[in-house]
Amino acid sequence: MNKKILFLCAAIVALTAVSCGSEGGTSPQSNTPSSSAQGSGEAQSGESSSMVYDIPEPELPEMDYGGAKFIVYTPYDNNESSETSLFPPAKFLFSEALNGEIVNDTVFNRNLSVEQKFNVKFDIVQNESRPDVMITAGEPMDVVCWAATGIADDVYTGAYMNMYDFPYLSLNAEYWSPSCVKGTIVDDRVYFMPCDVNLDPLANAGFLYFNKRLLAEHDLVSPYDLVHEDRWTFDTFLDMVRQVHGDLNGDGVMDMEDLYGCLHKGQWGNAAFFQFYFGAGQIYTKTDPDQGRVLALNSEVGETIIQKLWDVLMNRSYCMDDLWIEHLTDTSHWDTPYYPLMFVQGQCLFIQEGITAMDYFRSMDDDFGLVPNPKYDANQKEYYTRVSPDVAMFCLPATLEDPEKTGAIMEYWAWLSHYTVLPSYYEITIKQKRTRDEDAIEMLDIIRTTPVYEFSEIYYTHIRHYAWDAWEFHSFTNRLTASEKFLGKRIAKFVKMIRGLEN
Repeated sequence: MNKKILFLCAAIVALTAVSCGSEGGTSPQSNTPSSSAQGSGEAQSGESSSMVYDIPEPELPEMDYGGAKFIVYTPYDNNESSETSLFPPAKFLFSEALNGEIVNDTVFNRNLSVEQKFNVKFDIVQNESRPDVMITAGEPMDVVCWAATGIADDVYTGAYMNMYDFPYLSLNAEYWSPSCVKGTIVDDRVYFMPCDVNLDPLANAGFLYFNKRLLAEHDLVSPYDLVHEDRWTFDTFLDMVRQVHGDLNGDGVMDMEDLYGCLHKGQWGNAAFFQFYFGAGQIYTKTDPDQGRVLALNSEVGETIIQKLWDVLMNRSYCMDDLWIEHLTDTSHWDTPYYPLMFVQGQCLFIQEGITAMDYFRSMDDDFGLVPNPKYDANQKEYYTRVSPDVAMFCLPATLEDPEKTGAIMEYWAWLSHYTVLPSYYEITIKQKRTRDEDAIEMLDIIRTTPVYEFSEIYYTHIRHYAWDAWEFHSFTNRLTASEKFLGKRIAKFVKMIRGLEN
């Protein structure tokens, strides 16, 4: 275990000691190296492949709220906290009691430390009713944790406050998300944000796993080496996929009993094309000083991506997607989804998945590695990792009576999580308990520091529908480029709506 991990473990232990103590207590800041760093500012994804664990404690005034509630409104349930669970959003948000599992206990102690600092009591209100409806009805709440697309659907109601320049919030700090600010901001307005309080976005970022045994048996170069040599590109990846396939049971039919170069996602909105499109450094929209946000499609690159992917991923001689697997099988009898199970059984070289899949892969006899999405070509400077637009994020109800209270507690909660929950999950549970080699840890740092959030995916602009059609009809030009005028109007409509909000 390296020095950074030892330090982070010490910080978590220190927090536990403080939280279980009687009064006062110190924060992890007292244990961290002195630094003037202020987070990542306007840095875009991929500027650094190492974590920033020396951010100074936020400068907040002394606040004592006399035991008042801090109400978190959420649909997420926390009835499963075992170490082998798939880490649902609620696991990061709250814990009902200590149970010896590191993420659960760190969440419990983190929340207790926040309660002690501000003399408040967390009140987690779990309700499936839409938060904008409850806010309008006068339901008291300090913060909402909800699916980003659900929040975005209701922004037009005026139920949420602008989080940009909100009291005490530092949205460009490492423990919030500069990438989300850049990818979703309109003028100076941001209505939802992820932060290290809830690591659902990290758990739902898409990348690739690979089977080391199959790599060696087919005499293929390790993706680790390709990343180190800056040769991990679309063409290289697809060429490797073509070389691994076989009718293992000899029945003359390629099905779930056989060997494939790649298993990939086929669901609407999360299909392989979306992951590889953003991995190639492409976007749908960009900021504009006059129009807020505008369409930013590169038709030539988009068309090339689709044609290259389609020719390989949709060839069932050496690739299979999860929808086709479901079509061929009776899913009612599955204990484990067959899609990841095929990788566990050593039946594919690559599989498209996220961090939570490691819980399935722990039982593999073969060694596995992981790698970021390939670059479009060698000229691309950085790697990029698409985060699902449906992940849990935070927003602030427009009915807040004390914005300074919410701003201060949220800022400290996010900062403290960066030193406690993030390392307990990412540095210890994922890196130390789930991965099997040092190179995988390096790849995870690339993935973790290259998130991409897209305005037109989170807001209901129809861009995902047209991108899906582009993939289904394997023509970027005929489905997306041909619809630029309509999509531009849709984006302008949402910009106008956001600009018309009072807060």
